[in-house]
Amino acid sequence: MPNYKTTYAGKKLLEKHSLDTYGVWRIYGEDPNCDFGGHHHTPFLETVEGKLSDVIAYAEQLSGFYQWGGGGEIKLEPSTIKKIPEGYGDDTMKKEREDKKKALEDQMKLLQEQIEALS
Repeated sequence: MPNYKTTYAGKKLLEKHSLDTYGVWRIYGEDPNCDFGGHHHTPFLETVEGKLSDVIAYAEQLSGFYQWGGGGEIKLEPSTIKKIPEGYGDDTMKKEREDKKKALEDQMKLLQEQIEALS
């Protein structure tokens, strides 16, 4: 089995991302039609999450990733998922927000006093 990191697609991928890049990755199989004629298709294989070095090792084991030796394609999925902080809505989170609000109110009061002193 070829080493994906040395293939054209692998080299292009590593120009954009380091092997330590963590993310959600879409894995496509290699086009089974290696010549210039006929239909071309790179089948979607899986979406995975992890460090790129691990994703490459995993993709190389998937059926259809290699068809004639060049390897499929691995693409970083743009992050469209908003992560909610752990504990969102808990009493501790509410207390932190109330404390922050109080600190901001105190700052506003101080600024107002400073403005009035300049008038």
